[in-house]
Amino acid sequence: MRTNFRITIHERLEDLSPEWPVGGRPPAPRARFHAFQTATFLSAWLNSFGRSGRQSLQFIEVRDEASLPLIFIPLRILHRGGTRLLQFVDQDAADYNAPILFESHMIWSREVAEDLWRQIVEMLPPFDVVELIKMPAEVEGLINPLAYLGDRQSELSCHATDLRRSWNEIDREVPRRTTLLRKIRGLERVAPVGFHLAQTPDEVRKITDVMLRQKQRRFEETMVPGFDVDRDKHDFFREGTPLFHREEMLTLFYLTAGETIVATIWGLVADKRYYAIMLSFEGDEWTKHSPGSILFYKALKWLHDKGYEWMDLGIGNEPWKLESCRTMITLSERSEAVTGRGRFYLARLRANAQLRATKAYQKLRPLKWIVLRSLRGRRHMTPADVDTGASLVCERRRGGPPPQPT
Repeated sequence: MRTNFRITIHERLEDLSPEWPVGGRPPAPRARFHAFQTATFLSAWLNSFGRSGRQSLQFIEVRDEASLPLIFIPLRILHRGGTRLLQFVDQDAADYNAPILFESHMIWSREVAEDLWRQIVEMLPPFDVVELIKMPAEVEGLINPLAYLGDRQSELSCHATDLRRSWNEIDREVPRRTTLLRKIRGLERVAPVGFHLAQTPDEVRKITDVMLRQKQRRFEETMVPGFDVDRDKHDFFREGTPLFHREEMLTLFYLTAGETIVATIWGLVADKRYYAIMLSFEGDEWTKHSPGSILFYKALKWLHDKGYEWMDLGIGNEPWKLESCRTMITLSERSEAVTGRGRFYLARLRANAQLRATKAYQKLRPLKWIVLRSLRGRRHMTPADVDTGASLVCERRRGGPPPQPT
């Protein structure tokens, strides 16, 4: 049975309806969403990640017969090598690919979700492949109907700490807590330790610059592609940070030892969930004090005291995330070719994945970035060139060693 959905598709961010969330707070109590689908995040994305490649944006708004909003979905059709890919607005910038959902009388089921999807596809421009990845089963307590479209579970999951419990219970779960407290005391013997939130625009800019430098060093140490590879990633943070700050969506923690900024956590807020998107720490003699772990612990306590419900570490199955979080959020995905060109594209992807999984490829891969960075150095890179880039895409998504709050 066909449900009478009212579907509107916009191709420009400026045309979105007023119900689309801006910043980290819902425009109405009925809206449930993740930070990655807000108009604020999409604006920062369009001015960075979204500049590259040929694409058409498809911002979908679905309403019921009374014109009340049900579900909003940010999609795009990306042209890659002659193949048209229907995807979420993501490009590895989002931990969750989910719709904005609204409380309603709609009872979602697989049949209803598939009916909605057919109606949406009928209104979209032609495409060759459907690539829907990183879809959670629910969005802040509401069933995610798009998850019904998934045909398999993703290899990676998201991980979070439930802050709705007592602090004593959370504190007991902190990995190697006794060692961590000893590290804090040791750092305090070296220099006065300060826990801070960046508040003024100048302070936000300064701490963001430190974070980019610290992460670039870490990328080079672990021999993985860093911020010197992709200018779009750089601009998401460098230019997007002031926007997130103005919209009261940014919470930027940092730890000082004397005058030195020894660790940072760059994160976004959506309602009562904090997304710890980028963690960085100072190297050299500071590493032995584990400043990243100290800052993470202090930020966890601050968020709990302020009434946040979740500290979300996002996607990735790194050991430190598994140790730090007791809640795992499974994700589903769907890849489907709808044309012959699409079938050829997916076959090529499978072949490339098999190649990357070989031991020889894994052994040789880090050498690529050593050579490239050496060549850049010979071209007399300026500090600005070195400090180009920040990314929601950490080592976890490129096959290298994972970032850790050391």
